[in-house]
Amino acid sequence: MSQSAWDEKKIGVIREVSSTTLTVVIDPHITNLSKKIGEKIYLIGQIGSYVLVPVGKQYVIGIVSGFKKADINEQEKIVQRYIMTVTMVGSLKKGYFESGVSVPPTADMPVYVLEDKDLKVAFATYQKFNFSIGRLSLFENEQAYIDPNKFFGKHIAILGSSGAGKSCTVASILQKAVNSAETKIVVIDIHSEYKRAFPEGSRHFDIAGLELPYWLMNFEEITEMLIDPKDENAATQTATLHDLILAAKKSANQRLAESITADSPVFYDLNEVRAKIQFLDTEKITGPSGGKEGPYFGKFARFIVRLNTKMNDPRYAFIFKSRVCTDTESAKALLSMIFGLDKKSKITIMDMSGIPFDIVNTVAALIARIAFDFNFWNPNRRDLPILLVFEEAHNYLTHSGSGSKAAVRTVERIAKEGRKYGVSCMIVSQRPSEISETILSQCNSFVILRLLNPVDQAYMRRLVPDTFSGLDAAIPTLRQGEAIVLGDSMAMPLRVQIDQPSPEPDSSDINFYNQWKASYGKTDAGEVMERWWKQQRTWDM
Repeated sequence: MSQSAWDEKKIGVIREVSSTTLTVVIDPHITNLSKKIGEKIYLIGQIGSYVLVPVGKQYVIGIVSGFKKADINEQEKIVQRYIMTVTMVGSLKKGYFESGVSVPPTADMPVYVLEDKDLKVAFATYQKFNFSIGRLSLFENEQAYIDPNKFFGKHIAILGSSGAGKSCTVASILQKAVNSAETKIVVIDIHSEYKRAFPEGSRHFDIAGLELPYWLMNFEEITEMLIDPKDENAATQTATLHDLILAAKKSANQRLAESITADSPVFYDLNEVRAKIQFLDTEKITGPSGGKEGPYFGKFARFIVRLNTKMNDPRYAFIFKSRVCTDTESAKALLSMIFGLDKKSKITIMDMSGIPFDIVNTVAALIARIAFDFNFWNPNRRDLPILLVFEEAHNYLTHSGSGSKAAVRTVERIAKEGRKYGVSCMIVSQRPSEISETILSQCNSFVILRLLNPVDQAYMRRLVPDTFSGLDAAIPTLRQGEAIVLGDSMAMPLRVQIDQPSPEPDSSDINFYNQWKASYGKTDAGEVMERWWKQQRTWDM
């Protein structure tokens, strides 16, 4: 590039350098904070815009994270100048972009506008995948390209307040992913939002109508569902239940008896286990002085009530009242359906909207753990990478203990080890501060939409890289569907308007005032009560 071309792009000089940031003094002749280069006008000092600093044979790229007007001492004179803070994000070397800065600039080096063509060079490495999640907010004609291998393979967090566009963002990204022939995605859909977004190439399971039998649960999951930890006899109940379940599994599966543990996903008769527990709870033994209570007498009273309540509750029928999954062999067909191994689907949507909220924790733990264990024992795991999408994750992946301990432990293990076994997570939440820090800290890619809660904003600052500094100020003001995207799956932190999904998920807000004005009068209390009594939520949307 000619010297005159460089002079046209120059906007200031470096005044101070720290380990990650530059302080830049804007040239005094730039009074309207803009530069026209060719046919395009570039705004100077706009938060999230990019600058270029030549250092030897490479170019340091920085992102503007702060801008102000201040008094500075210039040639023993106090003058007012525009001061810009720049966070260094990477370098261009021989036409290739790399994250990090090996040779930082020094004071008095000139700083230049980063043009569209410079940005194309930075994205060149990522364009080969032809996977874009949207358009750059400050460069409307430029696509935001990412490396989908790193994006999907190293855990993702999609975070934003209610109404910021999370569901549309998730649907948009997953719709691009299902274009591949062998995609394997499982979505934990809490509010039945995603069926409409995937009319083809998907399998939709209404969990209340699907069978997820109790015998697929490991011992931790079954005890979390059936034993009250506050019961004074909880330890006795746990130890006895362990022995009875193990014995029942071995009895029902003689061929596998030598290798079976209490965690093995094999059939056993829970009614048989219940009968033995009831016997122990009421047992009386004969001694020298007559009849007396057995060692477990009365210790299972609350457990039996809890077990009977769940086994007889029609909302739990998909766990306790199996009609198809009645033997160990039936697990093969069930897991083939869930993971799309029968070639009939690329994305499996687990619709949780029809089940009791207190069981969502256990079902989420079960599906996540089955996915991990399945690929753990799969010799062809490299050919079957599975993405697990946890919608409304703050409800069951919490660090406060209010969610499911089994779910948290399972997903924490996937977050730490899943990549080795071809299982990755997409964590979707409006309250990131409530999610286990172990899980979020293992996410390598963040899609951060509008976040209004100061606690959540502070939590994010602790988790994400230093290159996020400065951009965090824009989070409360992002438009719907606009996000700050960062991680090692992209060239640099990006401010992106996420592409709209087509079709959209069923997540649009109800227009309260318009509906009040319209007064359609479509709701019939009698019909609603009949559905409520019969636990029916299926209707034409």
